[in-house]
Amino acid sequence: MSTRTIWMVIGAMILGATAMGCDDGDGGTDSGPMPGTDAGDTTMDAGPGTDAGDTDGGVDPAIAACRAAITAREAEVSAMLPWSAADATEMVRTDGDQALEADYAAYYRDDLANHPGCMPRASYGDNVEFLVTDNEATVAPGVPATITGYPCAAKEYTQNAEDTSLPIVILVHGNSSGPTTYEEYGVASLAGTTISNVSGFELTVDATARPQLATRLVEAGHRVIGFDARTDLVNTLTDFNSDTMTGNAFRNINHGWAVPMLQSLIRAVMTNNPTRQVALVGHSLGTTVVRDALRRLYNEFTAGTAGAVNPFAQLSDVVLLSGANHGVANGQLLCDSFPANMRGTVGCEMGDRQTYVPTYFTRPLNGPNDLYATPCADGSYAFGETDQCDGNVVQYTTVTMEDIAGGALQDEFISEASSSLDLDPCVNNARITLADYDTSGFFFTGAPGFFANHFGSARSDAGIALIVGLLAD
Repeated sequence: MSTRTIWMVIGAMILGATAMGCDDGDGGTDSGPMPGTDAGDTTMDAGPGTDAGDTDGGVDPAIAACRAAITAREAEVSAMLPWSAADATEMVRTDGDQALEADYAAYYRDDLANHPGCMPRASYGDNVEFLVTDNEATVAPGVPATITGYPCAAKEYTQNAEDTSLPIVILVHGNSSGPTTYEEYGVASLAGTTISNVSGFELTVDATARPQLATRLVEAGHRVIGFDARTDLVNTLTDFNSDTMTGNAFRNINHGWAVPMLQSLIRAVMTNNPTRQVALVGHSLGTTVVRDALRRLYNEFTAGTAGAVNPFAQLSDVVLLSGANHGVANGQLLCDSFPANMRGTVGCEMGDRQTYVPTYFTRPLNGPNDLYATPCADGSYAFGETDQCDGNVVQYTTVTMEDIAGGALQDEFISEASSSLDLDPCVNNARITLADYDTSGFFFTGAPGFFANHFGSARSDAGIALIVGLLAD
């Protein structure tokens, strides 16, 4: 077996779901973009503003266009309505031992006191991920966050010149990962060299460590908090099986593991800062973790749960990087092959990129034909109801590497179609180019630059500049 083949096999086990190589396995591309998206768009359209009106008492044209799109989509799916935004029954715990992954793999771990991943770290250094052990770069300084009402792990980045007019930013990482997704990375022995990664192309590694998103946002004046789902603690589960072929060797998590912790963090930040706006940036699995945490927070609020907040009243931006909003590579294969642990259930939750159909997880999240995909993008509509946003307009942006025309998909996990949200003009489905991959060599000590394409939306210069610009607007 060739070295590249070995790494391709390993790739099928990491980050929850990926392809054995870069295409869909059928010799072609995905079935095409979701209706309403533009597969060739490499720029961002103008998005909604921050409130639902304008100075002359009318409605901002962008808001009006979004509302018109919602009305049209409701008409298209009228036969499917009403549509529930409640948790899928497969995600609701009824029995079982929460300590066991097999018994609790697909359920929300809402009991944070007994959640095996709800464990703060003692400190944050250059290496806080079990797959990243060789980082020699000086990362953005910070300490374990101390946030009233939040018991789990997060990193608070050092900010000596905060601009309180800017939103507080919460960065949410993907599977098998951690806050270092958004931090500097460098290895002296690789600096300036040319390496070949799992996608089969060569890249020249940065000669010096580039400032990454956390650093850039701090420099811009934001308060920045890095959510930490503690993927390293999956091996504390009683039935954890580290065997490469049958278990969960790369310690994949699913939404049931991550969403309750992020819910708690968002709720605490908003409660402690009631006059501040909050922006959420998610990468890979973190995109659907962000979206689902918001859905559940909203459901808590509408149910009148004590201590609940309406997240959409304080949100400025939701930025979704390389996310599986409509399936992930080999999602169905993982679901069928590993039902007993989170490596498999995360595939069940996200669905398959190539032949996507709504899953039990995505049905309440996306709604019928993505009608629920952008809550409060018009300052009013959320999950089938109007007047839900306190007049606040939330800006939604997806960022995806463009597909290779007529060939294999270069991003190892998602495509333009699987990442985009299908409710134009309520969302900016932005594209970075095939040249905008991560040149730092980040993520996997055993294979530098392992997923340089997938991390490009969060770590390329183009991706970082796009995000910083969005949050400064």
